[in-house]
Amino acid sequence: TCLLLTTAGWAQNEKAAPKTIIQWPAPVTTKHSITIEGQKINFTATAGHQSQVNDKGEKVAEIFFIAYHREGSDPAKRPITFSFNGGPGSSSVWLHMGALGPKRIVMTEAGGATKPPYGLTDNVYSWLAFTDLVFIDPVETGYSRPAEGADKKEFTGYSEDLRSVGDFIYKYVSTQTRWQSPKFLVGESYGTTRAAGLSGYLQDRHGMYLNGIVLVSA
Repeated sequence: TCLLLTTAGWAQNEKAAPKTIIQWPAPVTTKHSITIEGQKINFTATAGHQSQVNDKGEKVAEIFFIAYHREGSDPAKRPITFSFNGGPGSSSVWLHMGALGPKRIVMTEAGGATKPPYGLTDNVYSWLAFTDLVFIDPVETGYSRPAEGADKKEFTGYSEDLRSVGDFIYKYVSTQTRWQSPKFLVGESYGTTRAAGLSGYLQDRHGMYLNGIVLVSA
């Protein structure tokens, strides 16, 4: 079935249609395990959104994240790593499912795509062996969106991007009681520029000092 609308008809239809406001579900946490180099690692996986507000307390965005925390570890000694890809305009899916997370896409020996159907497998090279992982989708990527009435331009410039991602990290570290944890960033492509900028932003704005930064495909 094909529906054709004239410009006038489309405008009338758009005007008449009720405005849809996305209601994101509450974060969901599940329990899993993986064996890396003969060691069984029990961990929790959390997927959800973190609300961001401006200085007036008004909601300006919902930032999507997926986090993996090893169970039974001491938060004061267990490192936590915040990961994002580049673009700009890319979600964190590439580092998440292609390199660092506990699951990875099945690929050929040369690193190319396989023929359908595609599959997932345990990632025996996952960084979860030595650090908790938080994958961040910057606003306008993945499932991260500006709040109703907010202008996406508030998030898509260099400084705006640093503020948004940096404030996410600050709030996450605070709500998860991870201030004593060694803290790292890993960024890929444009994410390397973001990571470098965040080191200064987090220090100047929130008094948060990083233990290290990993630059992938700088």
